[in-house]
Amino acid sequence: MLKACELGGRLLKRSALPTLVGVTAVGMMPLPALSQTASPFLEEITVTARKREESLQDTPISISAFSADAIAARQMSTIADVGHFTPNMSFDSASAISGSSNSATVFIRGVGQTDFNLTIDPGVGIYLDGVYVSRSVGALLDTADLEQIQVLRGPQGTLFGKNTIGGAVVLTSRAPGDEPGLSAELTTGRFGRLDGKFNFNLPVTDRAAVRASISRQSRDGYGSRLTDGQELGDRNSWSGRIVGSLEATENLSLTLAIDGTRSREHSPPIKILEINEFGFFPMIYNNFVAGGLGCAQFQPNGSMTPTALDNPSCQNAQWLTDGPYTNHNTQPDDSNLDLWGVSLTADWDLSWAGVKSITAYRDLDSSFTLEHDGSPLDATSSANEYSQWQFSQEFQLQGATANNRLQWLAGLYYFKEKGADRNFLSNFNPQAISFMSGGKVDNDSYAGFAQLTYDLTDALSLTLGGRYTYEKKRFLPEQEVLFIDPAVAGFMAMIGFTDVNGDGGPLQAGSLLLPQREGSVSAKEFTPALTLDYRLSDETMAYASYSKGFKSGGFTQRVFPPLTQVPDFAPEFAESYEIGLKTELFDRRLRLNAAAFHMDYTDLQVLVTEFIAPTVQNAGKARIKGFEANFEARPFDWLHLDGGVGLTDAGYRDISPAAAPVTVASKLPNAPEWTANLGVNIYLYTGAIGDLSVRADWAYRGDHFKDAVNTSLLHQSGYGLWNLSTTFTDSDDRWSLTAGVTNLGNERYLVSGYSDIDGVGTTYGIFSRPREWFVTARLKY
Repeated sequence: MLKACELGGRLLKRSALPTLVGVTAVGMMPLPALSQTASPFLEEITVTARKREESLQDTPISISAFSADAIAARQMSTIADVGHFTPNMSFDSASAISGSSNSATVFIRGVGQTDFNLTIDPGVGIYLDGVYVSRSVGALLDTADLEQIQVLRGPQGTLFGKNTIGGAVVLTSRAPGDEPGLSAELTTGRFGRLDGKFNFNLPVTDRAAVRASISRQSRDGYGSRLTDGQELGDRNSWSGRIVGSLEATENLSLTLAIDGTRSREHSPPIKILEINEFGFFPMIYNNFVAGGLGCAQFQPNGSMTPTALDNPSCQNAQWLTDGPYTNHNTQPDDSNLDLWGVSLTADWDLSWAGVKSITAYRDLDSSFTLEHDGSPLDATSSANEYSQWQFSQEFQLQGATANNRLQWLAGLYYFKEKGADRNFLSNFNPQAISFMSGGKVDNDSYAGFAQLTYDLTDALSLTLGGRYTYEKKRFLPEQEVLFIDPAVAGFMAMIGFTDVNGDGGPLQAGSLLLPQREGSVSAKEFTPALTLDYRLSDETMAYASYSKGFKSGGFTQRVFPPLTQVPDFAPEFAESYEIGLKTELFDRRLRLNAAAFHMDYTDLQVLVTEFIAPTVQNAGKARIKGFEANFEARPFDWLHLDGGVGLTDAGYRDISPAAAPVTVASKLPNAPEWTANLGVNIYLYTGAIGDLSVRADWAYRGDHFKDAVNTSLLHQSGYGLWNLSTTFTDSDDRWSLTAGVTNLGNERYLVSGYSDIDGVGTTYGIFSRPREWFVTARLKY
């Protein structure tokens, strides 16, 4: 720990101090005038982390909150960008073993999940206007017309429920208002970028209003295939939202929201980092497909020899490329998504209490491919047909008694989900083996929860809460061999892979990889929470809390060789102890919030490979401790500073043999020890024609691994990112023009990756977008 602290201190000295010195130097320069559009004091931030509106400074939870203005100032185009500005958070815009351009991998305080499968749940919950978004595919939502993003750290098992053991990301969209208005935004930039946003607000009567928005993202790919020049990593999506509000009576209000997203894109650029020609699929290809072309590895004496690196018919290391954004793939690389949802929220004031009902339905259809081999030989490729729908109903009853000294909340929750994921894995031209792994899920979850806060004194409050959850998950495998060459089947029988779900002979078309019968798992869990907070002064609050959360168990979807039983895994749990301090000082010119935590993390669900199949196992126990601090300051009227720093000290304490090759010495994935960010906004000038400001953002992520087994090629060294922009706003605040650069230093860092060196025969990574310039024009009435 001491070495880590010393490293963090040196890091901040090297990176943050020059920035602050530069800002101070600017402060010493004479400014033409000070901006009058920005308040000289920090604005109060209202959050809903406890299912009620309250000040950020009165909420005893570690939270990072971003307003609509903060989202725009930081150039967040999707919610994944919030990860750069949140201590102890990793939010990647890709998932392991997925060719989807619309999936998310989220970790908070070292807790999350790298797999996207329907049979495993995320470790960080994402909520859109109170509705749980259950799948990582389709969770990479647009930030258009968002009012606020809240990041809640630590288990949120009482009020938010299952699958929030790392924390929760709470998205709140703009609500209809009583004043008419519209706004439009157009952005151009590198890679042919042409993004647009348009929204309007229309009061229909004095009791009804409608708000609608539409967003378009269009950008050429930042990577390419060397074989045919196909661009990779492009953006081609439409998203929209329409919200209607109605004051049905003096006591009843209704809000109906409909949202949708459609994208037709190519997969992110897969960078092959390593090729093992003796892996299962390369070996099958070289010997049974290209053996007659000089690629045979099997020798008469039983030995194996490597293939020639100058023979273009062979699958080997000759297909590695130099750049981070290129490969030699040739198969279709589409990534398509159709997503829509509808919700109805009813708020009923009973005078003695308030009732809220949230009824929601969401529907997802997606298809995407991932070519693992990195060559033009079609040695191996996978494709997913991924569909899911969910229905949820939540009732909340809350109020206050005892002269408002006691605030209470009780609720019921139901969640229903069905979906199917058909995953095809094969090699082509000519075909040697092809099979389908996947199946259907049918999940039900029921919960009841309650929380009360009692003011023991004017300064001291106690919060108690608990949630009981019962759920049942079902999985019906649809897994079979689609095609297998008789010679390949004979070879597999020789090494012990036979039709164990059939006649016991060699595998053949139609052989089942798993028996076609439904497997089920269930869980009954109670997740309590306790918080004690003390108001030291009007500006300072201290708190201590305990909370527990769990993430559902599930099933392993991908298997090979065939198994006679459907493999499943148990839930994982986190118990967190936290102390925090929230302060607002110097007449609301400085806000400083900090928290320290200790978490016991048990029955971790980790992704490891068994033969060629990515498999989820309960790894054992881990302990995670650390801290984070956020600040926001207005030392001068013309200067706004914000930032944060986080430390995550995570390590295994016990490992199950089933999780091999993970060991006690392994590092948890996506858990950098140090994270930090700093934002500087300088209001340079105000005059008769408008205001001019400059903003710089720096974000740091320490070294970490992208997988649980700590593959050396999937280790990302620490890196820092710089974004820079300048904005001019006219004096009437009707229009603005922003020009800037993201990833100014052109850092190439790993976003995701996976290694299956003995099965698929490759290790691959997906790297970040390079440096990009942009210009944005905004207009509003």
